[in-house]
Amino acid sequence: MESIDRLREVQRLAGKISLYNSEIDKHDNKLKMAEAAMEELVAEASPIESRLAQGMSIARKLELDVAEVDEKVIKTRKQLDQATQASEFTGLKQQLARFEQEKAAIEENLMLVLEKIEELRSQSKDLAERSDQARSQFEELRADVEKNTVEYRDEVQSLEGPLQLARDGTDAELLEVFDRLFPSIGATVVVSLEDHTCGGCHLNVSSQVVEKVHAGAVVVNCPSCSRILG
Repeated sequence: MESIDRLREVQRLAGKISLYNSEIDKHDNKLKMAEAAMEELVAEASPIESRLAQGMSIARKLELDVAEVDEKVIKTRKQLDQATQASEFTGLKQQLARFEQEKAAIEENLMLVLEKIEELRSQSKDLAERSDQARSQFEELRADVEKNTVEYRDEVQSLEGPLQLARDGTDAELLEVFDRLFPSIGATVVVSLEDHTCGGCHLNVSSQVVEKVHAGAVVVNCPSCSRILG
């Protein structure tokens, strides 16, 4: 059973390395998700800023239109004050009414545009605050991940030498089986036989299998889960 004990040491060290690498991947994925969320907020800002710029342009155009119609109103009123004939007075009166109606319509549109601009500014401000918060959280998370990752990588590096030494002293046939099963099973490739029960899948094995394990055969696999019994 000495060969099995050596393989157990290989399993212990490989399991710890696998655990540290898994933690590194988890932290990296968490960081990537936080970065993606931050970039998503940044992407949301672009169409809002575009619509805001468009709204400002429309507002300036409407303000110019109001000023232009206002000038026409002032000019028409002056002409109205100077009118000497009834027909001229009536025509100018109707023209003034049209200008004032046009001005009111433009001002109404301008108010709607200005309201939309304020709404977009509010959205932009809220998005900017959320982006700043997400960026701050991302930077904190990145610092934490970098710190932990360095520690995990140091642990992995410290275990790689002992693992290679353990592998060098382990039976090649056992290592071949272990290396084939470890990627899918993990650190439970080698399990104990408890009476007639596999310590991995907890299913009963035959008396013949039990006898082979007790006889110290090099490799005895559980017929159900393929784990090495020892």
